[in-house]
Amino acid sequence: MSRLEELIQQYCPDGVEFKKLCEICNLSRGKVYSKSYIEENAGEYPVYSSQTANNGELGRISTYDYDGEYLTWTTDGAYAGTIFYRKGKFSITNVCGLISTKGDNLNIKFLFYWLSIKAPDYVYRGMGNPKLMSNQMEPIPIPVPPLPVQEEIVRILDNFAELQAELQAEL
Repeated sequence: MSRLEELIQQYCPDGVEFKKLCEICNLSRGKVYSKSYIEENAGEYPVYSSQTANNGELGRISTYDYDGEYLTWTTDGAYAGTIFYRKGKFSITNVCGLISTKGDNLNIKFLFYWLSIKAPDYVYRGMGNPKLMSNQMEPIPIPVPPLPVQEEIVRILDNFAELQAELQAEL
C-alpha cells in the first residue's frame, strides 16, 4: 500500500468533501498596467498578464501588489483557463485573475494541480474570444481532503513535474 493510500484510508475513509472555489478562496483581478508605465517604472518585480508566453510575465516594475503564495489564471484568449502558481512579490494586470486561500485547510499547490486540470473545462468559448471570468471560476468544485493527504499529493506531483522537466531538458 502506498503512502497516499495509507493517508486516504486514515484521514478520509468515507470520501472527500467538495466545496465551491468561492467558498474556500478569494478571487480578484489585477489593475491596468500600460506598457509605458512598465517602461517608466522598470524594476525587479514581475507583472503578470493574461499571456502564457514567458510564464505570463509582461514586464518588471519597481513595486509590487502581492507578496506570498497565490494562483493566477489567464482570463481570456486562446489560453484562457491556464493556471499559474506564483510565489514571491509580483503584480498582475486587469486581464489576469488572482486566487488566494481563505483559510489554512487548503494547500495552494494542491489547488494549482486540481485547477490546472479542471479550469479549462469552464472556459466560455462562444462569441469568438474564449473567456474564463471570476463568475465562471467561483462554482468550480474543489475536493478538500485533510492537509496530510493534500501534501502527499503535492509531493508526488512535484516529483513528477521535476522528472518531466529533466526528461524534456535531455530530449
